[in-house]
Amino acid sequence: MEKRSMFGIVFRRLVRRKTAVFGLLVFFLMVLVALLADLIAPYGPNEMLEGMQYRPPSLAHPMGTDMLGRDVLSRVIHGARVSLGVGIVSMVAASLVGIPLGIISGYYRRWVDQILMRVVDLMLAFPVFLLAIMIMVVLSPSASNVAVALTIVYIPRYARLVRGVVLSIRENEYIEAVRALGIRPWRIFLFHILPNCIAPIMVLVTISVGVAIIAEASLSFLGMGTQPPTPSWGSDLREALTTMELNPWLGIFPGLAILLTVLGVNLLGDGLRDAIDPRLKQ
Repeated sequence: MEKRSMFGIVFRRLVRRKTAVFGLLVFFLMVLVALLADLIAPYGPNEMLEGMQYRPPSLAHPMGTDMLGRDVLSRVIHGARVSLGVGIVSMVAASLVGIPLGIISGYYRRWVDQILMRVVDLMLAFPVFLLAIMIMVVLSPSASNVAVALTIVYIPRYARLVRGVVLSIRENEYIEAVRALGIRPWRIFLFHILPNCIAPIMVLVTISVGVAIIAEASLSFLGMGTQPPTPSWGSDLREALTTMELNPWLGIFPGLAILLTVLGVNLLGDGLRDAIDPRLKQ
């Protein structure tokens, strides 16, 4: 009942914030578009329409066509599947690895904590995008490898966050009590420590998805991510670069998709953070 009431309170606080509700609706809409891309896209992402090269936006093609006669709207819709997929999958994977590492580091301390945190500190010394580029230099360019790179980049961030939470609660009386009862460590982790980490993890996951979407688009724009003809918002921007002055719609619509999605995710993350701890608004 306490957990239910906590989530109920957080949800009620969240829906009172118009910006958070807007962010939630935008993100939900983008996820829905990605899931239903095959059903709602008017054309295939690589379907070339004869004699329809560089057509400006019209009723038949609301976002115009590109240099090969492909419908830009269809490519933006299918690109959502790649860009959102990379962002969400990489953050979920990073949390699945980083959370156990953070719990182990904060609970056992001593040499385990020293070794793990030195590795984490080393990785956190590099900016997200720079470290992702360094990893992609080793890996071959593809959407799946971008997801791997972003997972590696964000593991230490989840580990550091969870470690901080564990350090703040490991000496609490109820943890000492269950430890004195001889409860196995994995049960302590799962049923007594992990629930206290859920709230900050939810906020970090939400905000990090937006950063991951930008990183995927940036790497694809640089030719280190999704490769043509696979549609993604970043690769579409890269293809539009040479003809943007004459055909601006080729870059405007993929750019707007990135802008709206990241804005929605960030607004949702900010609202979720404030709903979990209203003091953070100040």
